[in-house]
Amino acid sequence: MENDYEMSSPGVRTLYFGSIAVYRNYVTLGQVQRALAEQMEDAVLRKPHRLLGNILLEKNWITEEQMKSILDEMGWSNKVGERSWDRNLAATISH
Repeated sequence: MENDYEMSSPGVRTLYFGSIAVYRNYVTLGQVQRALAEQMEDAVLRKPHRLLGNILLEKNWITEEQMKSILDEMGWSNKVGERSWDRNLAATISH
């Protein structure tokens, strides 16, 4: 059941992505915190939601390969297509 909760909760999913990125030394905790702050700022300003991985990628703090590797570990690799994963993932976790 815990895994089902992780799969359905955007907040847990975001933290999970960030935790893996830090654990693998792809980014620092500070970088994840700054990206999460940007994500919250976007929400306050009613900007379109950006996934944590996309923010880290936009800042060149992770590579596409690192992002895909994290998504693989999270179990998203077989559920989304190459390059379109962000739209599909955002739609899936927002329901």
